[in-house]
Amino acid sequence: MSAESEPMEATATAEVDEKLYSRQLYVMGHEAQRRMMASRVLLIGVSGLGVEIAKNCILAGVSAITLCDPEAPNSFDLGGNFYLSEGDIGQSTRAEICKDKLAELNQ
Repeated sequence: MSAESEPMEATATAEVDEKLYSRQLYVMGHEAQRRMMASRVLLIGVSGLGVEIAKNCILAGVSAITLCDPEAPNSFDLGGNFYLSEGDIGQSTRAEICKDKLAELNQ
């Protein structure tokens, strides 16, 4: 999961973890969850809204997310992107900084 991510193994025939996805299964059903688990997402922009979307996609069980954001974090990002800290300002890119922290949601 990153700009150069390794996709998680998931196919439309994969077994759904009913304990992990119980709320979604209640609303969407097994087939929709299997399709979500086989989906891949391209997310352009990892500012405050983008990182929230990435988090929700990961927790929903999508197969892989590719983050694309070439901008370096600035002080304005600290108010909206909860994965950035003051030490990240001007360092690398928002996508690079957030990818490892977002990947932890998948474990």
